[in-house]
Amino acid sequence: MTQNNIIVTYDPKKDEKKIYEELLGFQAPVTFLNVIAPEKKDSVLKDANIIVSESFSENEIQKDEVKKVANLRFVQLIFAGADNVPFDLIPENVPVACNQGAFAGPVAEHTLAMALALAKSLLPKHTLLSRGKFDQTGLNKTLKGGICGIIGLGGNGKAVAKLMRAVGLQVYGINHSGRTDITVDYIGSPGNIQKILEESNIIVLAVPLDRHTRNLIGPSELKLMKPDVILINVARGDIINQKALYEHMASHPEFRAGIDTWWSEPASHGAFKLEYPFFDLPNFIGSPHNADIVPDAMLTATRLALNNVKNFLQGHRVKGILNRKDY
Repeated sequence: MTQNNIIVTYDPKKDEKKIYEELLGFQAPVTFLNVIAPEKKDSVLKDANIIVSESFSENEIQKDEVKKVANLRFVQLIFAGADNVPFDLIPENVPVACNQGAFAGPVAEHTLAMALALAKSLLPKHTLLSRGKFDQTGLNKTLKGGICGIIGLGGNGKAVAKLMRAVGLQVYGINHSGRTDITVDYIGSPGNIQKILEESNIIVLAVPLDRHTRNLIGPSELKLMKPDVILINVARGDIINQKALYEHMASHPEFRAGIDTWWSEPASHGAFKLEYPFFDLPNFIGSPHNADIVPDAMLTATRLALNNVKNFLQGHRVKGILNRKDY
């Protein structure tokens, strides 16, 4: 019988570590990589065969360290995004599971908040009031009766869909299969993206970043959208072409966009940087990739992820297995 040894590449908080003890304490030894002395790290990596990582960023584990995990059997992510995973260093027979939908509730609320703020022009009107100008010109947009198109009807997308329907929007969605188990007004596959782009009043990007979705939204896709559409990105920055978005917004003042995930962020690129002055635009709103940062969110995500690890160890079905060909 194979001895399982689990290494954890990030530094969980105290309450999160209690979940490791609760769910995996009787299943396999768990080692937190950040507390291992440098001279012992190689030995720990060599003996490990299961990796639990937040997102597999190089801040957590270096590529040369991944190579030392010679008997790897399973990888579990705490987050949903897998664009940092070095699939070329992980044997093809080793399943890699993302934590699909672990933060879906908070992300959906944040998406709705951004859509409402943009529809009601809250930020530009607030700015004018702060300068002493009581400006009642222009009309607020109403969401009820419109169409919300969700590109990526996975865990986050489904949660967004439920909230949007609750405020009176029809929901159109696309995913890989063209099928869903939730109530929507239209469901299609990636080949149907034009319908979503052309007919939606709100478009929400909730797809993972992979080789199919990088620069998914560029000049031609933006031109297909309604002139006054609201575009929300809670996925990854590189799904949208940055130059194309800025130029489209600058030349189409009725077009509005909300961005929570950026092209260059401190965690992935060392700093927050923009190539274009989005914050000079009145039809723009941004947040610092904090849609999922709410009380107990990491506890919920940790429990979901570790239950998946437990299922793997016990030979049960695991969720969120990624198709490495997409990356």
